[in-house]
Amino acid sequence: MLAAEMTVASAVVLAPTIFMGATFAHLVQAAAGKVGQAPRILTEGRVGRAVALNTLGGGVASALFLFFLPLLGSKWTLVLIGIGYLSLLPQFAEWRWGFVIGAAGLIFALPAKLQMLRVPPEERVTRFLEGVMASVAVVEDARGDRVLRVDNRFQMGGTAAAAAEYRHAHIPLLLHPSPRRALFLGLGTGITFGAATLHPLLQSDGVELVPEVVQVMREFEPCNLAPDRQPPLKIFVADARRFVRSANATYDVIVADLFHPARDGAGSLYTLEHFRAIRRRLSRGGLFCQWLPLHQLDEDMLRVITRTFLEVFPNAQAWLLRFNVDAPVLGLVGSLESPRYTTQWVEQRLSDAGLARELRKLALADSIRLFGNLLVGSRGLRELSANAPLNTDDRPRVAFGAPRFVVQQGATPYGRLLTLLKLGAPNPSEVIGLDSAADADQFATRLTRYWNARKIYLTGLVEEAQGRQARAIDLFVECARLSDDFTMGYAQCLTLASALARTRPAEARALLERLIEAQPSRPVAKEMLERLFDK
Repeated sequence: MLAAEMTVASAVVLAPTIFMGATFAHLVQAAAGKVGQAPRILTEGRVGRAVALNTLGGGVASALFLFFLPLLGSKWTLVLIGIGYLSLLPQFAEWRWGFVIGAAGLIFALPAKLQMLRVPPEERVTRFLEGVMASVAVVEDARGDRVLRVDNRFQMGGTAAAAAEYRHAHIPLLLHPSPRRALFLGLGTGITFGAATLHPLLQSDGVELVPEVVQVMREFEPCNLAPDRQPPLKIFVADARRFVRSANATYDVIVADLFHPARDGAGSLYTLEHFRAIRRRLSRGGLFCQWLPLHQLDEDMLRVITRTFLEVFPNAQAWLLRFNVDAPVLGLVGSLESPRYTTQWVEQRLSDAGLARELRKLALADSIRLFGNLLVGSRGLRELSANAPLNTDDRPRVAFGAPRFVVQQGATPYGRLLTLLKLGAPNPSEVIGLDSAADADQFATRLTRYWNARKIYLTGLVEEAQGRQARAIDLFVECARLSDDFTMGYAQCLTLASALARTRPAEARALLERLIEAQPSRPVAKEMLERLFDK
């Protein structure tokens, strides 16, 4: 694939580059007199003047593009450049009407907009903006769900994944006992940033690099809760690294969004220097969460980023955003102090009705389910990243290593997740630091069973993705048996039984009977069995 891309790029760029270089050399000589009179050129210094004018033109062009591209778009900016070139021709005064007529014909023959965007027939573009940093599109599908695309390559979230984007904000904010000020690096659709408004007394700053992304945020209302019109929220259009280094404020919670590691410039957001700058912006007791797209990283880059993070936050932990294998997301959470939680950590935060209602929708409304997202403690992360090199500004390993995963053959989105699962469940007392309440031991036992059931469930999803459904069903039933609190395996069995009932009713009946035996306290499987078969 890499060779194919290089071949196509060479076919498009190589020949024009050679001819442009040859043309420039010819024009420099022509500007000095007759072609071939090298001594005269050198003595009169006209080569230097020609090169200086060319350099000046290149510098002025950059400044003009900053103005014209957002104002006119790529089509009319390119037309303006073409007219500028034509006006420099010596024969322009004689042929000007021919140029004008020809240019007008080409203008109307070209598309109204040069949108480098691939959209399936059932989807439509609701907003398209071009800027000097990127082109930004909002695409709506037949169901009305909208996604944000940058440069037709990177999908930066959307309304269909709103639940996951809310969790990007709520999980780190819930891990702090009483956040009063938060910083969000990378806003995208604004859905994660808007979720911060549900936390009482919280003031939040958001930093977004691409101005056009901020301009299209209203396309994602009401899912994003209109962050640009919320008094507790303040948006800055800036580079995240520079903002962190230059800001004077400190924050209780800093949340860094999913940065595609292979995207140009994203590797600098995983460097040792950047993590150190973030640490300096944390208030006493503050914490930092860096979300990582496991499905866009290979194991080597995961180890490098983890090792770099541990260098700044030695007590770091890894948290899962949600329990899936098609696009797993991991949050590295580091704090200035070792975490200590209580068995009622979340429950004591539910006095606000709006926040409580939202957390119930996201399965985060009790402490077991919040801490159930904890995957690996600092000891496990050190084991994972042992002997891995650091990612630094002068040794940008992620910037050069991450793009390899894009062309890697046979890579699965869940490979790194399986590696993390093999590290084993952490010790609740060690990673959570539970208080000495009477129910602490019982809570730790429930949490351990939850983690074990989660591991079995995720393994079942991998088996299902690989086409081994019978083995997957065995694992889903087992995780339903193992934990009363972990309900996803139970729900997965109900979904499979409903689908099997249409074509393989005997298998559906057997599955429901196994589920009733595994979890007799839950009535749904029994009710479905009676509804489908006892008629």
